[in-house]
Amino acid sequence: MSTSTYYRSIIDRVYFTPEAENFSAFRHVAEQLGDLPWSCVASADDIPAEYRNQRSLLLQTVRGEPLTPCPGTRHHQCCNYYTLDAFIGCSLGCSYCIMQSYLNFSPLVVQVDPAPSIEAIRAEAARRRVLRVGTGEVGDSLQLDPLTGLSSAIIRATAELPNVQFEMKTKTDFVYHLLDIQPKGRAVIGFSVNPPTVIRAEEGTAVSLQRRLKAAAAAIDAGYQVAFHFDPMIRIAGWEQEYRELAARLRQFDPARVAWISLGSVRFTPGLRKKIADRPYLYDEFVPSQDGKLRYLQPLRTEMYRAVAEELGPAYPVYLCMESDAVWRQVFGALPTEIPRIHAIFSERREVRGA
Repeated sequence: MSTSTYYRSIIDRVYFTPEAENFSAFRHVAEQLGDLPWSCVASADDIPAEYRNQRSLLLQTVRGEPLTPCPGTRHHQCCNYYTLDAFIGCSLGCSYCIMQSYLNFSPLVVQVDPAPSIEAIRAEAARRRVLRVGTGEVGDSLQLDPLTGLSSAIIRATAELPNVQFEMKTKTDFVYHLLDIQPKGRAVIGFSVNPPTVIRAEEGTAVSLQRRLKAAAAAIDAGYQVAFHFDPMIRIAGWEQEYRELAARLRQFDPARVAWISLGSVRFTPGLRKKIADRPYLYDEFVPSQDGKLRYLQPLRTEMYRAVAEELGPAYPVYLCMESDAVWRQVFGALPTEIPRIHAIFSERREVRGA
C-alpha cells in the first residue's frame, strides 16, 4: 500500500489554521491529500462537532510550550525525558492507550512549524549535559511523518547538538523515508514492542513485531541508533515465556547501536478503566499508585521486569519507566545512577512536579 493510499484510508478531511499555509509540512500534506475536503479554521474549536474525531486532520502552528519535561511521579525515578508535541493524537487504536481519556473526540493534529521546537531544544541543550527529547508522548512519532516530512527538519537541526538525542517512537515501520537523511547526529528511532499475542489482541492497526524489527534493522544499517520500549507489559497467560522470547529476539541487535530499552507495566486511570472494561487484562489485580493510576501489585511488576532484564543481559541499557527505588533495587540490585550503562540518563536530577 502506498503512503497516499494509507492516509486516504485513515483521513477523511483536512482542516488548517491560516498561518499553517506558510510551512513545508502543509505543502507535503496538500501534495498527497489535496483532493480531500479542506477547510480553514481559527482553531480546533471551529471544527464541526461531527468531524472532531481521528478521521480529521488539523494542521496548525505550535500552541503552548513547544518543549516540556515529562511530569514524572513524586518518589519515583524520573528519566529526565522531554517531549515535543509535534503530533497530537494517534489512530492506531491500541486498547490501553491513555490518550483515550482526553483525545478521543479530537482530530489528529500536526504542529507544522518545527522552528519553535528546534529553538527550545537548543536552549535546553545549552543547560544540560544530556538531553533526551522525543515526539512520541501524545501521538505516534511516525504514523503521520511520511505525510508531513516533519521529523527530517528536527533530525537535521539537532544533528549539530552533540548532547541531544532526538527520539521518534512508533508502532509503525514508517522509517524508510528517513534513512537517507544526512547528517543524523544522535537521532534515535524507537519502537514500542510487545509479544505478537499482545500486538494482535490489543494494538489495533499497529504493524507486526516482525515488521517493527525489520524496520529497526534498516534504521541501524542507515546509521541511526534504535530504542525499544516494553511498555505496557501485560500479564497474559504464558507471559514469561512470551516476553523472554521477545527479549531474546532483540539480542540480534548490537548493544552499541541500542540507545536504551525501557520497561513499564500496563497502567491506567480509573476513567480509562471504564472505557476499556471489556479487556481481559483488567481482571488481574491492580492497586492505585501515587500518580492516581492503577498498576499491578509491586511483586508482579518486579517479576515481569526481572524476567526481561535477565533475558537481555547486562550489555543493554535497560531502565524502568516511573518506578520507585524499591522496585529498582529488586530488579537490578541498584539505583539507576549506580548502573554505568544508564547513569547518564538519570544523573541530572530535577524536581518532579505533582504528587
